[in-house]
Amino acid sequence: MYTVVVISLLIWLAIVWACFGFGASVLRRLRVAPAGLAEEAPFAVALGMGALSFLVLGAGLLGFLGRWPGALLVAVVAAVGGKHLLRLPREVWAAAAGLRLRRLGAVLLLVFFLASFALTLLGALAPSGDNDYDGLVYHLGIPKVYLRDGRIHFIPWLSHSNFPFGMEMLYLLGLMLRGQALAKLFHFGCAWLIALAVYAFGKRWRGPLAGYLGAAAFVAIPLVGWEAMIAYNDLAFALYAFLTISALSRWRGEDRSAGWLWLAALMCGLALGVKMLAGVVLIFSVIALGWEVVRSRAAGPAAARGAAFVLIALAVAGPWYVKSQVWTGNPVYPFFYQRFGGKYWTAERAEAYTAAQKEFGAGGGPVRFAALPWNLTMNPHLFFDQPQVMRPMNVLIWTFGPLLLALVPLMLLAGPVGRPGWMALGFAALYAAIWFAMSQNGRYLLPILPGLCACAGAAGARLLASGRLALAAAAAAFLLACASGAAADLILSGPGVRAALGLEPPAAYLARTSQAYSFAQAVNRATPPGARILVFGDEPRLFYLERDYLLGDHTALLSARDRGSPGALLAALERLRVTHVLAPQEMMFPTQQPSSGSLEAALQGLVLQGALRPVGEYQGPYSLWIVVKPQ
Repeated sequence: MYTVVVISLLIWLAIVWACFGFGASVLRRLRVAPAGLAEEAPFAVALGMGALSFLVLGAGLLGFLGRWPGALLVAVVAAVGGKHLLRLPREVWAAAAGLRLRRLGAVLLLVFFLASFALTLLGALAPSGDNDYDGLVYHLGIPKVYLRDGRIHFIPWLSHSNFPFGMEMLYLLGLMLRGQALAKLFHFGCAWLIALAVYAFGKRWRGPLAGYLGAAAFVAIPLVGWEAMIAYNDLAFALYAFLTISALSRWRGEDRSAGWLWLAALMCGLALGVKMLAGVVLIFSVIALGWEVVRSRAAGPAAARGAAFVLIALAVAGPWYVKSQVWTGNPVYPFFYQRFGGKYWTAERAEAYTAAQKEFGAGGGPVRFAALPWNLTMNPHLFFDQPQVMRPMNVLIWTFGPLLLALVPLMLLAGPVGRPGWMALGFAALYAAIWFAMSQNGRYLLPILPGLCACAGAAGARLLASGRLALAAAAAAFLLACASGAAADLILSGPGVRAALGLEPPAAYLARTSQAYSFAQAVNRATPPGARILVFGDEPRLFYLERDYLLGDHTALLSARDRGSPGALLAALERLRVTHVLAPQEMMFPTQQPSSGSLEAALQGLVLQGALRPVGEYQGPYSLWIVVKPQ
């Protein structure tokens, strides 16, 4: 088992290396000059990962999914940037050799970074459990379906499968080449690429100390540590969004090379290929470019550059939205249903989905918006549905950590902010306002955290240089933040350490820690390999289910007519080639008589007719039924 873990880690490092070479080649063609490896590596690897995701998409649409096609795609990326591959180890070695640990603070920061890296790595290498909800539902679940079927295809029973899937293509590549551990390392890597980018941003802005402190502030956020261990896409979105802002900052600042502008456009397009919320990144970029048009003496060329920026970003993101348009009739499916419509979706489902997103948060209004920094720090339970494992030590109160609340306002009061700072703060303000109006889900705020952490690092560096009292206060604040962040990482990664190190079989680890795994294994044992299961319920976590399945509740897979009577429902089950039904107990055994024409009434009708019979023995709120065709 230890060998499996090591091989996954080595393959991931090789892919990151190949991505760096590809991205470095693109940077050279754009004629941008990053300020050292710390600034170059995040841009280069991000570009390489973006290219790799499109290659996987193309291969999947053509039906070429598997270990050898995946290896070939990585080889193609490596070949493009071959001349830069040998440069990376030399520069990494030179950077490591150049570290100077002459002060206690530097040693403590290094220990914190190494400890956080190790803990989040162990968490990422452990099999996904119940704290990886969306990963088991679709981030990993849908790529597994693609791999099982040998191709990327339209999935009508899960609306999320038609989201932009830039990150999920890397998960698919990981599953193709090795398995879940390799897949999750891509999201883990995004967290540390962001930390490196924050360091480079802060160093260029306020010096090395600001860079180190900003990176530490980011790594110390427990939300970041949790996300680094699971298979979501928020860190990938945050990486591309922050790199967009960083590149725009370079272009608007000391380096007016157009290459930085085109690089920002590429990053913006890749962000749009990960999450539709990246539309805010595009809006902010357009505002920044519009300001340049207003200030420029040559408004025509400036406007042309702005138009080119938008076209590049949309062209890069375009394949995901074109795919959605072709498959569903809605480029941003399932959103804006009233405007675009969409297959297997209804106005009622659109309204319910919007209402579900509105359940997060502290409410609306200007007063509550002004109170966001305080509430996000001291009342984060209003904005999150965090895993239970984070609660024993009350780490939940540090979801964002106190540093941002304490230091970002101080930065505004301690002298000139500078263009990079205003870019980070401006993006944070716009994004937070739109987020506040749409859905106050705390993890959706991740894209603004790198810039705010850079601001906290700049403020901390100023305090450390301004006197003994300020130095002591800043040092204590960073020490507390790093300690709480490391504690959260330890709590989250601790249960899976033995599995991550190969000392415990994944099946044994999951059997004792994951209800989703135990549930899926029970269904696997109760059904034949050729079974096709129609599953009802709110996005059940079925990644470990080794059977073909459909979700019956997440889209309008069954029409109102199909649900209208037992006979119509049985005909729909036959049409969908369903052999088993998996449903919550309350659907099959409701406490009160269901209304005529409802799905529950149709299911019970089939039970009374003998067309559905219970099968299998397992614990949980679900019951499994086999479809018996009438004689």
